[in-house]
Amino acid sequence: MISINLTFIIQLVNVLLLVFLMNLVLFRPIRRVISQRQQFVDGQQERIDRANAEVTAAVDEFNSKIQDARKAGRQKIQEMKAMGYEHEKQVLQDAMEEAAKRVQDTREIIRKDIQGARDQLKNQVQAFSRELAQKILGRSI
Repeated sequence: MISINLTFIIQLVNVLLLVFLMNLVLFRPIRRVISQRQQFVDGQQERIDRANAEVTAAVDEFNSKIQDARKAGRQKIQEMKAMGYEHEKQVLQDAMEEAAKRVQDTREIIRKDIQGARDQLKNQVQAFSRELAQKILGRSI
């Protein structure tokens, strides 16, 4: 059996004193350093999470702006196409009107030329018919 004597008590006090001193000198500073490191790591992780959230928000905003810009670009293209089609229709209409006017003017000129030729031929018909009659009859009329 274990006998309790003075050496046992001294050893027990020695162990307790050593545990107290090791706790004071070794364990508490190590736990404090570990706690500080954990706080530092937690702080850094929090900063990383905030930065990731900011980056995600910035990327979402960027994508939204790109989509808006593409939508505005497509709308502008459609507007420009519509303006181009309207301009094309106007140019074609103007060209058709100009062509119709030129055709009408040309027809008027041709009609005047034909009328002038007819008038001239009417004047010449009498002279030709006299001349022809004189040749056929062989005498002057």
